[in-house]
Amino acid sequence: MTIKEKIENILINENAYFYENSDNVQVSINKITEIFRTVSSVKTGNYLLNSIRLKLNDDIYYSICVFKYTTKPTFIEEELANWEEEKIAYLLIVEIEDYIVISKKNISKLQDFIKQFKPLDYSVLSTLFVTDDTSFEKFSLKNLNVSDKAVREKTVEAIDLKENFSALGASNYLLNSLRLKNNEEKTSLMLNSSRINRFGKKNSIENFCFWSKNLVRQIKNHINTNTFLSIFAEPQDYEVLKDTLVPISILFNFSNIYTDFEHGLINRVIIRYTNNNGENQDKEINLINFLAKFERLCKVVTNEGMHTIDNSTSKDLEIKLNDKSITVRSRKLKNVKLIHDNGNEISITDYINGKNSFIINFDNIDLAYTNRKLFKDSRLIGSIPNFLKIFQPHNDLKNVTSEKGTFLATSTSFEANSIFRFVEDNFQNNFDYFICDDLSKEWADHIGISESKISFFHSKHRLSNASASAFQDIVGQAQKNLGNLTPQYFQLESKRNIWNSNYNSSDGVNTQIPRSRKGQNANQIINQFKETINNPYLRKHVVLVINFISKSRLETYFKNLTNGVYFAERNETIQILWFISSLISSCQELNTEVTIYCKP
Repeated sequence: MTIKEKIENILINENAYFYENSDNVQVSINKITEIFRTVSSVKTGNYLLNSIRLKLNDDIYYSICVFKYTTKPTFIEEELANWEEEKIAYLLIVEIEDYIVISKKNISKLQDFIKQFKPLDYSVLSTLFVTDDTSFEKFSLKNLNVSDKAVREKTVEAIDLKENFSALGASNYLLNSLRLKNNEEKTSLMLNSSRINRFGKKNSIENFCFWSKNLVRQIKNHINTNTFLSIFAEPQDYEVLKDTLVPISILFNFSNIYTDFEHGLINRVIIRYTNNNGENQDKEINLINFLAKFERLCKVVTNEGMHTIDNSTSKDLEIKLNDKSITVRSRKLKNVKLIHDNGNEISITDYINGKNSFIINFDNIDLAYTNRKLFKDSRLIGSIPNFLKIFQPHNDLKNVTSEKGTFLATSTSFEANSIFRFVEDNFQNNFDYFICDDLSKEWADHIGISESKISFFHSKHRLSNASASAFQDIVGQAQKNLGNLTPQYFQLESKRNIWNSNYNSSDGVNTQIPRSRKGQNANQIINQFKETINNPYLRKHVVLVINFISKSRLETYFKNLTNGVYFAERNETIQILWFISSLISSCQELNTEVTIYCKP
Protein backbone atom coordinates (compact mmCIF):
# COMPACT_ATOMS: atom_id res chain seq x y z
CA MET A 1 0.00 0.00 0.00
CA THR A 2 1.05 3.58 -0.59
CA ILE A 3 1.06 6.05 2.30
CA LYS A 4 -2.14 7.58 0.94
CA GLU A 5 -3.81 4.17 0.79
CA LYS A 6 -2.71 3.36 4.34
CA ILE A 7 -4.18 6.62 5.62
CA GLU A 8 -7.44 6.02 3.76
CA ASN A 9 -7.61 2.52 5.26
CA ILE A 10 -7.63 3.85 8.83
CA LEU A 11 -11.00 4.18 10.57
CA ILE A 12 -11.30 5.86 13.96
CA ASN A 13 -14.07 6.94 16.29
CA GLU A 14 -15.11 10.55 16.66
CA ASN A 15 -13.47 10.58 20.05
CA ALA A 16 -10.78 13.16 20.72
CA TYR A 17 -9.10 15.58 23.11
CA PHE A 18 -9.53 19.26 22.28
CA TYR A 19 -7.06 21.95 23.37
CA GLU A 20 -6.82 25.67 22.72
CA ASN A 21 -3.48 26.95 21.46
CA SER A 22 -4.05 30.30 23.15
CA ASP A 23 -0.31 31.04 23.46
CA ASN A 24 0.22 30.47 19.72
CA VAL A 25 2.73 27.67 20.28
CA GLN A 26 4.36 26.91 16.93
CA VAL A 27 3.58 23.32 15.94
CA SER A 28 6.42 22.79 13.48
CA ILE A 29 7.56 19.73 11.58
CA ASN A 30 10.48 19.45 14.01
CA LYS A 31 8.17 19.60 17.03
CA ILE A 32 5.87 16.90 15.64
CA THR A 33 8.88 14.77 14.71
CA GLU A 34 10.19 15.07 18.26
CA ILE A 35 6.88 14.15 19.92
CA PHE A 36 6.48 11.16 17.58
CA ARG A 37 10.00 10.06 18.50
CA THR A 38 9.20 10.40 22.22
CA VAL A 39 5.92 8.47 22.24
CA SER A 40 7.34 5.73 20.00
CA SER A 41 10.52 5.16 22.01
CA VAL A 42 9.33 1.61 22.78
CA LYS A 43 8.52 0.71 19.17
CA THR A 44 9.83 -2.43 17.52
CA GLY A 45 11.09 -1.95 13.98
CA ASN A 46 10.20 1.01 11.80
CA TYR A 47 7.04 3.09 11.87
CA LEU A 48 4.10 1.43 10.18
CA LEU A 49 3.04 4.95 9.22
CA ASN A 50 4.69 8.30 9.85
CA SER A 51 3.23 11.34 8.09
CA ILE A 52 3.72 14.86 9.39
CA ARG A 53 1.68 18.04 8.79
CA LEU A 54 -0.34 16.86 5.83
CA LYS A 55 -2.54 19.66 4.53
CA LEU A 56 -6.23 18.85 4.22
CA ASN A 57 -7.34 22.39 3.39
CA ASP A 58 -6.28 25.93 4.23
CA ASP A 59 -6.93 25.60 7.97
CA ILE A 60 -6.50 21.88 8.69
CA TYR A 61 -3.17 20.08 9.03
CA TYR A 62 -2.81 16.60 10.48
CA SER A 63 0.05 14.33 11.53
CA ILE A 64 -0.12 10.63 12.28
CA CYS A 65 2.26 7.92 13.41
CA VAL A 66 1.48 4.21 13.81
CA PHE A 67 3.90 1.70 15.32
CA LYS A 68 4.20 -1.72 16.92
CA TYR A 69 5.63 -2.44 20.34
CA THR A 70 5.95 -5.49 22.56
CA THR A 71 5.37 -5.80 26.27
CA LYS A 72 5.87 -8.43 28.93
CA PRO A 73 2.58 -10.14 29.89
CA THR A 74 1.35 -9.16 33.34
CA PHE A 75 1.10 -12.79 34.45
CA ILE A 76 4.85 -13.56 34.30
CA GLU A 77 7.54 -12.25 36.64
CA GLU A 78 10.63 -12.35 34.43
CA GLU A 79 10.94 -11.77 30.71
CA LEU A 80 11.07 -14.99 28.66
CA ALA A 81 11.99 -15.47 25.03
CA ASN A 82 8.91 -15.39 22.78
CA TRP A 83 6.66 -14.58 25.78
CA GLU A 84 5.66 -11.16 24.51
CA GLU A 85 2.45 -9.37 23.71
CA GLU A 86 2.48 -7.36 20.49
CA LYS A 87 0.38 -4.21 20.31
CA ILE A 88 -0.18 -1.42 17.82
CA ALA A 89 -0.34 2.24 18.83
CA TYR A 90 -1.26 5.38 16.96
CA LEU A 91 -1.16 9.12 17.58
CA LEU A 92 -3.10 11.58 15.42
CA ILE A 93 -2.56 15.32 15.91
CA VAL A 94 -4.87 17.71 14.06
CA GLU A 95 -4.19 21.46 13.84
CA ILE A 96 -7.30 23.56 13.23
CA GLU A 97 -6.78 27.32 13.43
CA ASP A 98 -5.79 27.98 17.08
CA TYR A 99 -6.87 24.55 18.35
CA ILE A 100 -5.13 21.19 18.67
CA VAL A 101 -7.14 17.95 18.45
CA ILE A 102 -5.66 14.61 19.51
CA SER A 103 -6.81 11.04 18.92
CA LYS A 104 -4.68 8.23 20.30
CA LYS A 105 -4.45 4.60 21.36
CA ASN A 106 -1.79 2.90 23.51
CA ILE A 107 0.16 6.16 23.75
CA SER A 108 2.09 7.52 26.73
CA LYS A 109 4.76 10.21 27.29
CA LEU A 110 2.48 12.83 25.72
CA GLN A 111 2.11 15.04 28.79
CA ASP A 112 4.95 17.46 28.02
CA PHE A 113 3.43 18.20 24.62
CA ILE A 114 -0.13 18.58 25.91
CA LYS A 115 0.72 20.91 28.78
CA GLN A 116 1.71 23.62 26.25
CA PHE A 117 -1.98 24.00 25.41
CA LYS A 118 -5.10 24.94 27.33
CA PRO A 119 -7.88 22.38 27.91
CA LEU A 120 -11.38 23.47 27.00
CA ASP A 121 -12.93 25.59 29.70
CA TYR A 122 -15.09 23.51 32.04
CA SER A 123 -18.09 25.82 31.69
CA VAL A 124 -17.82 25.73 27.88
CA LEU A 125 -17.41 21.98 27.51
CA SER A 126 -20.14 21.11 30.02
CA THR A 127 -22.75 23.20 28.19
CA LEU A 128 -21.52 22.92 24.59
CA PHE A 129 -24.19 20.41 23.58
CA VAL A 130 -26.94 21.46 26.00
CA THR A 131 -30.29 22.78 24.77
CA ASP A 132 -33.72 22.93 26.38
CA ASP A 133 -34.47 19.53 24.84
CA THR A 134 -31.25 17.77 25.88
CA SER A 135 -31.63 14.55 27.88
CA PHE A 136 -28.94 13.83 30.49
CA GLU A 137 -28.35 10.08 30.65
CA LYS A 138 -25.32 9.76 32.89
CA PHE A 139 -23.37 11.82 35.42
CA SER A 140 -20.01 10.85 36.86
CA LEU A 141 -19.56 13.04 39.94
CA LYS A 142 -16.59 13.87 42.15
CA ASN A 143 -16.99 15.01 45.74
CA LEU A 144 -15.35 18.32 46.62
CA ASN A 145 -15.29 17.52 50.32
CA VAL A 146 -12.01 16.48 51.88
CA SER A 147 -13.39 13.92 54.32
CA ASP A 148 -11.40 10.77 53.55
CA LYS A 149 -14.36 8.52 54.47
CA ALA A 150 -16.90 10.28 52.24
CA VAL A 151 -18.00 8.79 48.93
CA ARG A 152 -15.30 10.19 46.66
CA GLU A 153 -16.99 9.54 43.32
CA LYS A 154 -20.35 8.26 42.17
CA THR A 155 -22.15 7.60 38.91
CA VAL A 156 -25.88 8.00 38.30
CA GLU A 157 -27.84 7.00 35.20
CA ALA A 158 -31.40 7.42 33.95
CA ILE A 159 -33.30 8.04 30.73
CA ASP A 160 -33.22 11.73 31.66
CA LEU A 161 -31.65 12.82 34.94
CA LYS A 162 -33.40 16.18 34.72
CA GLU A 163 -36.56 14.34 35.75
CA ASN A 164 -35.29 12.45 38.80
CA PHE A 165 -31.89 13.72 39.97
CA SER A 166 -32.15 15.63 43.24
CA ALA A 167 -30.32 18.94 43.42
CA LEU A 168 -29.94 18.46 47.18
CA GLY A 169 -26.23 18.60 47.99
CA ALA A 170 -25.29 18.84 44.30
CA SER A 171 -23.14 21.93 44.93
CA ASN A 172 -20.77 19.62 46.86
CA TYR A 173 -19.98 17.79 43.61
CA LEU A 174 -18.32 18.63 40.34
CA LEU A 175 -19.04 16.87 37.08
CA ASN A 176 -16.23 14.55 36.03
CA SER A 177 -18.06 13.43 32.93
CA LEU A 178 -21.54 13.18 31.47
CA ARG A 179 -23.41 11.50 28.66
CA LEU A 180 -26.20 13.39 26.97
CA LYS A 181 -28.62 12.91 24.12
CA ASN A 182 -29.88 15.36 21.52
CA ASN A 183 -32.53 13.81 19.28
CA GLU A 184 -30.93 10.44 18.47
CA GLU A 185 -27.33 11.59 18.84
CA LYS A 186 -25.42 10.61 22.00
CA THR A 187 -22.28 12.38 23.17
CA SER A 188 -20.09 11.78 26.19
CA LEU A 189 -17.89 14.51 27.64
CA MET A 190 -14.88 13.99 29.90
CA LEU A 191 -14.67 17.38 31.55
CA ASN A 192 -11.49 16.59 33.49
CA SER A 193 -9.53 15.67 30.35
CA SER A 194 -11.11 17.90 27.65
CA ARG A 195 -12.38 14.89 25.70
CA ILE A 196 -15.43 14.71 23.43
CA ASN A 197 -16.79 11.36 22.26
CA ARG A 198 -19.62 11.22 19.75
CA PHE A 199 -21.28 7.81 19.61
CA GLY A 200 -21.54 6.31 16.13
CA LYS A 201 -19.68 4.47 13.44
CA LYS A 202 -15.99 4.89 12.77
CA ASN A 203 -14.87 7.35 10.15
CA SER A 204 -11.90 8.05 7.93
CA ILE A 205 -9.19 10.43 9.10
CA GLU A 206 -10.47 13.03 6.63
CA ASN A 207 -14.01 12.87 8.03
CA PHE A 208 -12.59 12.90 11.57
CA CYS A 209 -10.79 16.15 10.73
CA PHE A 210 -13.97 17.74 9.35
CA TRP A 211 -15.90 16.64 12.47
CA SER A 212 -13.19 18.25 14.58
CA LYS A 213 -13.36 21.47 12.56
CA ASN A 214 -17.13 21.70 13.04
CA LEU A 215 -16.65 21.30 16.79
CA VAL A 216 -13.94 23.97 16.89
CA ARG A 217 -16.33 26.36 15.14
CA GLN A 218 -19.06 25.42 17.66
CA ILE A 219 -16.67 26.02 20.58
CA LYS A 220 -15.64 29.44 19.27
CA ASN A 221 -19.24 30.56 18.80
CA HIS A 222 -20.47 29.15 22.12
CA ILE A 223 -22.09 31.49 24.64
CA ASN A 224 -22.27 30.28 28.24
CA THR A 225 -25.75 30.14 29.74
CA ASN A 226 -27.28 28.73 32.89
CA THR A 227 -28.49 25.17 32.41
CA PHE A 228 -29.62 22.26 34.55
CA LEU A 229 -25.91 21.61 35.20
CA SER A 230 -25.67 24.89 37.15
CA ILE A 231 -26.72 22.94 40.27
CA PHE A 232 -23.17 21.56 40.56
CA ALA A 233 -20.07 23.31 41.91
CA GLU A 234 -19.19 26.41 39.89
CA PRO A 235 -15.83 26.63 38.06
CA GLN A 236 -13.73 29.70 38.89
CA ASP A 237 -10.93 31.48 37.03
CA TYR A 238 -7.78 30.15 38.69
CA GLU A 239 -5.46 32.62 36.96
CA VAL A 240 -7.47 35.57 38.29
CA LEU A 241 -7.64 34.23 41.86
CA LYS A 242 -4.20 32.57 42.04
CA ASP A 243 -2.47 35.30 44.05
CA THR A 244 -5.20 35.22 46.72
CA LEU A 245 -4.99 31.46 47.33
CA VAL A 246 -3.40 30.03 50.47
CA PRO A 247 -3.72 26.21 50.67
CA ILE A 248 -4.59 24.82 54.10
CA SER A 249 -5.15 21.10 53.40
CA ILE A 250 -4.89 18.47 50.68
CA LEU A 251 -6.52 15.07 50.24
CA PHE A 252 -4.96 12.67 47.73
CA ASN A 253 -7.28 10.43 45.72
CA PHE A 254 -5.53 7.39 44.23
CA SER A 255 -8.50 5.74 42.52
CA ASN A 256 -6.89 6.24 39.07
CA ILE A 257 -3.71 4.48 40.16
CA TYR A 258 -5.67 1.61 41.68
CA THR A 259 -7.74 1.29 38.48
CA ASP A 260 -4.63 1.21 36.27
CA PHE A 261 -3.07 -1.33 38.63
CA GLU A 262 -6.20 -3.54 38.54
CA HIS A 263 -6.29 -3.44 34.73
CA GLY A 264 -2.62 -4.34 34.40
CA LEU A 265 -1.61 -0.98 32.93
CA ILE A 266 0.80 -0.54 35.84
CA ASN A 267 2.94 -3.65 36.32
CA ARG A 268 5.02 -2.71 39.33
CA VAL A 269 6.37 0.12 41.46
CA ILE A 270 10.03 0.75 42.24
CA ILE A 271 12.17 3.18 44.21
CA ARG A 272 15.31 4.24 42.35
CA TYR A 273 18.32 5.10 44.45
CA THR A 274 22.09 5.41 44.09
CA ASN A 275 24.15 2.64 45.70
CA ASN A 276 27.60 2.96 47.28
CA ASN A 277 29.25 2.53 43.88
CA GLY A 278 27.34 5.49 42.45
CA GLU A 279 25.14 3.23 40.34
CA ASN A 280 21.36 3.49 40.01
CA GLN A 281 19.58 0.66 41.77
CA ASP A 282 15.87 -0.26 41.65
CA LYS A 283 13.98 -1.68 44.62
CA GLU A 284 10.44 -2.98 44.13
CA ILE A 285 7.87 -1.82 46.71
CA ASN A 286 4.26 -2.59 47.61
CA LEU A 287 2.04 0.00 45.92
CA ILE A 288 -0.90 -0.38 48.33
CA ASN A 289 1.22 0.00 51.47
CA PHE A 290 3.04 2.99 50.01
CA LEU A 291 -0.10 4.90 49.00
CA ALA A 292 -1.80 4.17 52.34
CA LYS A 293 0.62 6.64 53.96
CA PHE A 294 -0.96 9.52 52.04
CA GLU A 295 -4.67 8.67 52.08
CA ARG A 296 -5.70 10.88 55.00
CA LEU A 297 -6.25 14.61 54.88
CA CYS A 298 -2.86 16.34 55.13
CA LYS A 299 -2.34 19.77 56.64
CA VAL A 300 -0.53 22.34 54.49
CA VAL A 301 1.89 24.71 56.24
CA THR A 302 2.69 27.96 54.43
CA ASN A 303 5.96 29.70 55.22
CA GLU A 304 7.72 32.31 53.08
CA GLY A 305 5.76 31.33 50.00
CA MET A 306 6.40 27.59 50.42
CA HIS A 307 3.33 25.37 50.87
CA THR A 308 4.65 22.24 52.61
CA ILE A 309 2.43 19.15 52.91
CA ASP A 310 2.63 17.72 56.42
CA ASN A 311 3.34 13.97 56.14
CA SER A 312 5.63 11.34 57.66
CA THR A 313 7.19 10.03 54.42
CA SER A 314 8.57 12.94 52.43
CA LYS A 315 9.54 16.16 54.16
CA ASP A 316 10.03 17.98 50.84
CA LEU A 317 6.52 17.28 49.53
CA GLU A 318 4.91 20.61 48.67
CA ILE A 319 2.17 22.31 46.70
CA LYS A 320 3.24 24.55 43.84
CA LEU A 321 0.90 27.31 42.63
CA ASN A 322 1.90 27.60 38.97
CA ASP A 323 0.67 30.26 36.55
CA LYS A 324 -2.09 28.07 35.10
CA SER A 325 -2.41 25.10 37.44
CA ILE A 326 -1.53 23.63 40.82
CA THR A 327 0.86 20.71 41.14
CA VAL A 328 2.66 18.79 43.87
CA ARG A 329 6.39 18.17 43.85
CA SER A 330 9.01 16.28 45.82
CA ARG A 331 12.57 15.38 44.89
CA LYS A 332 12.31 12.27 47.07
CA LEU A 333 9.04 11.02 45.56
CA LYS A 334 10.34 11.77 42.07
CA ASN A 335 12.38 8.58 42.53
CA VAL A 336 9.26 6.46 43.09
CA LYS A 337 8.45 5.10 39.62
CA LEU A 338 5.32 3.44 38.23
CA ILE A 339 6.30 0.93 35.53
CA HIS A 340 3.67 0.60 32.78
CA ASP A 341 2.87 -2.54 30.84
CA ASN A 342 4.65 -1.15 27.76
CA GLY A 343 7.88 -0.61 29.71
CA ASN A 344 7.49 3.15 30.06
CA GLU A 345 7.86 4.60 33.51
CA ILE A 346 6.54 7.69 35.24
CA SER A 347 7.27 9.13 38.67
CA ILE A 348 4.50 9.02 41.24
CA THR A 349 4.44 12.83 41.40
CA ASP A 350 4.16 13.18 37.61
CA TYR A 351 1.32 10.64 37.62
CA ILE A 352 -0.50 12.46 40.43
CA ASN A 353 -0.11 15.78 38.62
CA GLY A 354 -1.12 14.29 35.27
CA LYS A 355 -4.30 12.80 36.72
CA ASN A 356 -4.72 15.69 39.19
CA SER A 357 -5.33 13.12 41.92
CA PHE A 358 -5.96 15.52 44.80
CA ILE A 359 -8.37 18.02 46.31
CA ILE A 360 -7.06 21.20 47.94
CA ASN A 361 -8.88 23.50 50.36
CA PHE A 362 -7.87 27.12 50.90
CA ASP A 363 -8.37 29.82 53.47
CA ASN A 364 -10.88 31.19 50.93
CA ILE A 365 -13.78 29.42 52.60
CA ASP A 366 -15.81 28.00 49.73
CA LEU A 367 -13.07 27.24 47.19
CA ALA A 368 -11.56 23.87 46.31
CA TYR A 369 -9.12 22.83 43.58
CA THR A 370 -9.30 19.52 41.73
CA ASN A 371 -9.37 18.22 38.13
CA ARG A 372 -7.05 21.11 37.16
CA LYS A 373 -9.81 23.55 38.03
CA LEU A 374 -10.75 25.85 40.85
CA PHE A 375 -14.33 25.32 42.01
CA LYS A 376 -16.69 27.12 44.32
CA ASP A 377 -19.40 25.53 46.43
CA SER A 378 -21.77 28.45 45.94
CA ARG A 379 -24.09 27.31 48.73
CA LEU A 380 -21.52 26.57 51.43
CA ILE A 381 -21.46 29.93 53.23
CA GLY A 382 -25.19 30.49 52.79
CA SER A 383 -25.86 27.08 54.34
CA ILE A 384 -24.10 27.87 57.64
CA PRO A 385 -27.33 28.76 59.53
CA ASN A 386 -28.84 25.43 58.47
CA PHE A 387 -25.65 23.55 59.31
CA LEU A 388 -25.78 24.91 62.85
CA LYS A 389 -29.25 23.43 63.34
CA ILE A 390 -27.81 19.92 63.63
CA PHE A 391 -25.76 20.97 66.69
CA GLN A 392 -27.57 20.38 69.98
CA PRO A 393 -25.84 21.85 73.06
CA HIS A 394 -25.91 19.88 76.32
CA ASN A 395 -24.59 21.17 79.64
CA ASP A 396 -23.46 17.74 80.87
CA LEU A 397 -20.87 17.58 78.09
CA LYS A 398 -18.96 20.37 79.85
CA ASN A 399 -18.24 17.92 82.67
CA VAL A 400 -17.07 14.82 80.78
CA THR A 401 -13.43 13.95 81.39
CA SER A 402 -12.91 10.96 79.09
CA GLU A 403 -14.48 8.98 76.27
CA LYS A 404 -15.01 5.69 78.13
CA GLY A 405 -13.41 6.11 81.56
CA THR A 406 -11.20 3.55 83.28
CA PHE A 407 -12.09 -0.11 83.75
CA LEU A 408 -11.88 -2.79 86.42
CA ALA A 409 -12.65 -6.46 86.06
CA THR A 410 -15.64 -5.80 88.32
CA SER A 411 -17.02 -2.84 86.30
CA THR A 412 -20.69 -3.25 85.39
CA SER A 413 -21.17 0.16 83.74
CA PHE A 414 -19.13 2.86 82.08
CA GLU A 415 -17.53 5.39 84.39
CA ALA A 416 -19.41 8.52 85.38
CA ASN A 417 -18.27 11.66 83.52
CA SER A 418 -17.39 9.61 80.42
CA ILE A 419 -19.08 10.26 77.07
CA PHE A 420 -20.16 6.60 76.87
CA ARG A 421 -21.98 7.00 80.21
CA PHE A 422 -23.51 10.27 78.99
CA VAL A 423 -24.88 8.50 75.89
CA GLU A 424 -26.41 5.67 77.91
CA ASP A 425 -27.89 7.96 80.58
CA ASN A 426 -29.47 10.31 78.05
CA PHE A 427 -30.55 8.08 75.15
CA GLN A 428 -30.84 4.46 76.21
CA ASN A 429 -34.41 4.80 77.49
CA ASN A 430 -35.55 6.17 74.12
CA PHE A 431 -35.11 2.74 72.51
CA ASP A 432 -36.37 -0.80 72.93
CA TYR A 433 -32.84 -2.16 72.53
CA PHE A 434 -29.48 -0.51 73.11
CA ILE A 435 -26.08 -2.07 72.32
CA CYS A 436 -22.47 -1.10 72.89
CA ASP A 437 -20.74 -2.05 69.63
CA ASP A 438 -17.44 -0.31 70.37
CA LEU A 439 -14.27 -2.10 69.14
CA SER A 440 -14.28 -5.37 67.17
CA LYS A 441 -15.16 -4.00 63.67
CA GLU A 442 -17.70 -1.63 65.15
CA TRP A 443 -20.55 -0.04 63.24
CA ALA A 444 -20.95 2.56 65.98
CA ASP A 445 -20.03 3.04 69.62
CA HIS A 446 -23.69 2.52 70.56
CA ILE A 447 -26.70 1.37 68.53
CA GLY A 448 -30.30 2.11 69.46
CA ILE A 449 -33.16 0.07 67.94
CA SER A 450 -36.92 0.53 68.14
CA GLU A 451 -39.86 -0.58 66.02
CA SER A 452 -39.34 2.10 63.38
CA LYS A 453 -35.99 3.71 64.20
CA ILE A 454 -32.31 2.78 64.13
CA SER A 455 -29.73 5.18 65.56
CA PHE A 456 -25.94 4.97 65.45
CA PHE A 457 -24.10 6.88 68.19
CA HIS A 458 -20.46 7.86 67.59
CA SER A 459 -18.56 9.37 70.53
CA LYS A 460 -15.31 11.33 70.66
CA HIS A 461 -13.46 13.01 73.55
CA ARG A 462 -10.67 15.52 73.03
CA LEU A 463 -9.18 18.13 75.37
CA SER A 464 -8.63 20.75 72.66
CA ASN A 465 -11.25 23.14 71.31
CA ALA A 466 -12.41 23.10 67.67
CA SER A 467 -10.12 20.22 66.69
CA ALA A 468 -10.50 19.61 62.94
CA SER A 469 -8.54 16.34 63.11
CA ALA A 470 -10.77 14.93 65.89
CA PHE A 471 -13.86 16.07 64.01
CA GLN A 472 -12.52 14.45 60.82
CA ASP A 473 -12.10 11.15 62.70
CA ILE A 474 -15.65 11.01 64.04
CA VAL A 475 -17.23 12.26 60.80
CA GLY A 476 -15.26 9.61 58.91
CA GLN A 477 -16.44 6.94 61.35
CA ALA A 478 -20.05 8.00 60.79
CA GLN A 479 -19.75 8.19 57.00
CA LYS A 480 -18.09 4.83 56.48
CA ASN A 481 -20.84 3.10 58.50
CA LEU A 482 -23.91 4.74 56.94
CA GLY A 483 -24.58 1.60 54.90
CA ASN A 484 -24.61 -0.49 58.08
CA LEU A 485 -27.77 1.27 59.26
CA THR A 486 -29.55 -1.22 56.99
CA PRO A 487 -27.22 -4.24 57.03
CA GLN A 488 -27.57 -7.54 55.25
CA TYR A 489 -28.80 -10.44 57.37
CA PHE A 490 -25.42 -12.20 57.25
CA GLN A 491 -23.82 -9.04 58.67
CA LEU A 492 -26.24 -9.09 61.59
CA GLU A 493 -25.49 -12.76 62.23
CA SER A 494 -21.79 -11.92 62.45
CA LYS A 495 -22.63 -9.65 65.41
CA ARG A 496 -24.38 -12.34 67.46
CA ASN A 497 -21.40 -13.50 69.53
CA ILE A 498 -20.00 -10.05 70.23
CA TRP A 499 -23.39 -8.64 71.28
CA ASN A 500 -23.90 -11.61 73.61
CA SER A 501 -20.58 -10.94 75.36
CA ASN A 502 -19.31 -8.53 77.98
CA TYR A 503 -17.24 -5.48 77.08
CA ASN A 504 -13.47 -5.96 76.93
CA SER A 505 -11.54 -2.71 76.94
CA SER A 506 -8.82 -1.86 74.43
CA ASP A 507 -6.18 -2.20 77.17
CA GLY A 508 -7.19 -5.80 77.91
CA VAL A 509 -9.53 -5.49 80.90
CA ASN A 510 -12.37 -8.04 80.77
CA THR A 511 -15.26 -6.21 82.43
CA GLN A 512 -18.71 -7.26 83.59
CA ILE A 513 -20.38 -4.65 81.34
CA PRO A 514 -22.89 -6.44 79.06
CA ARG A 515 -22.72 -5.19 75.49
CA SER A 516 -26.51 -5.56 75.34
CA ARG A 517 -27.16 -2.48 77.45
CA LYS A 518 -30.93 -2.81 77.02
CA GLY A 519 -32.53 -6.04 75.83
CA GLN A 520 -31.98 -9.54 77.15
CA ASN A 521 -29.76 -11.05 74.45
CA ALA A 522 -28.44 -10.75 70.93
CA ASN A 523 -31.16 -13.03 69.53
CA GLN A 524 -33.87 -10.53 70.46
CA ILE A 525 -31.78 -7.62 69.25
CA ILE A 526 -31.04 -9.17 65.85
CA ASN A 527 -34.67 -10.18 65.33
CA GLN A 528 -35.83 -6.63 66.09
CA PHE A 529 -33.08 -5.18 63.87
CA LYS A 530 -34.37 -7.30 60.96
CA GLU A 531 -37.97 -6.23 61.56
CA THR A 532 -37.02 -2.57 61.84
CA ILE A 533 -35.03 -2.37 58.61
CA ASN A 534 -38.01 -3.88 56.78
CA ASN A 535 -40.41 -1.34 58.28
CA PRO A 536 -41.68 0.96 55.47
CA TYR A 537 -41.65 3.85 57.99
CA LEU A 538 -38.03 3.27 59.04
CA ARG A 539 -36.19 6.35 60.33
CA LYS A 540 -32.39 6.25 60.28
CA HIS A 541 -30.43 8.54 62.56
CA VAL A 542 -26.73 9.27 63.02
CA VAL A 543 -25.75 10.92 66.30
CA LEU A 544 -22.30 12.36 67.02
CA VAL A 545 -21.47 13.10 70.67
CA ILE A 546 -18.40 15.29 71.21
CA ASN A 547 -16.94 17.53 73.91
CA PHE A 548 -14.36 19.45 71.87
CA ILE A 549 -16.78 21.78 70.08
CA SER A 550 -18.92 24.44 71.73
CA LYS A 551 -21.94 25.52 69.71
CA SER A 552 -21.76 29.13 70.87
CA ARG A 553 -18.05 29.29 70.04
CA LEU A 554 -18.66 27.63 66.67
CA GLU A 555 -21.35 30.21 65.91
CA THR A 556 -18.80 32.95 66.64
CA TYR A 557 -16.18 31.28 64.44
CA PHE A 558 -18.63 30.93 61.56
CA LYS A 559 -19.71 34.55 61.95
CA ASN A 560 -16.07 35.64 61.76
CA LEU A 561 -15.56 33.50 58.66
CA THR A 562 -18.58 35.02 56.96
CA ASN A 563 -17.48 38.57 57.83
CA GLY A 564 -13.84 38.04 56.86
CA VAL A 565 -12.54 38.55 60.39
CA TYR A 566 -9.19 36.89 61.14
CA PHE A 567 -8.96 34.59 64.18
CA ALA A 568 -6.46 31.95 65.30
CA GLU A 569 -8.72 28.97 64.64
CA ARG A 570 -9.66 30.09 61.11
CA ASN A 571 -8.07 27.20 59.17
CA GLU A 572 -9.41 24.59 61.60
CA THR A 573 -12.88 26.13 61.31
CA ILE A 574 -12.82 26.08 57.49
CA GLN A 575 -12.01 22.37 57.58
CA ILE A 576 -14.76 21.73 60.14
CA LEU A 577 -17.22 23.59 57.89
CA TRP A 578 -16.34 21.35 54.93
CA PHE A 579 -16.65 18.24 57.13
CA ILE A 580 -20.10 19.33 58.33
CA SER A 581 -21.19 19.90 54.74
CA SER A 582 -19.82 16.48 53.77
CA LEU A 583 -21.57 14.70 56.65
CA ILE A 584 -24.93 16.34 55.99
CA SER A 585 -24.68 15.64 52.27
CA SER A 586 -23.79 11.97 52.87
CA CYS A 587 -26.71 11.55 55.27
CA GLN A 588 -29.19 13.32 52.99
CA GLU A 589 -28.28 11.05 50.08
CA LEU A 590 -29.19 8.02 52.22
CA ASN A 591 -32.29 9.61 53.75
CA THR A 592 -30.69 9.67 57.19
CA GLU A 593 -31.09 12.26 59.95
CA VAL A 594 -28.01 13.63 61.67
CA THR A 595 -27.53 15.33 65.04
CA ILE A 596 -24.36 16.45 66.82
CA TYR A 597 -24.46 16.83 70.62
CA CYS A 598 -21.79 19.22 71.87
CA LYS A 599 -20.99 21.70 74.62
CA PRO A 600 -23.19 24.84 74.86
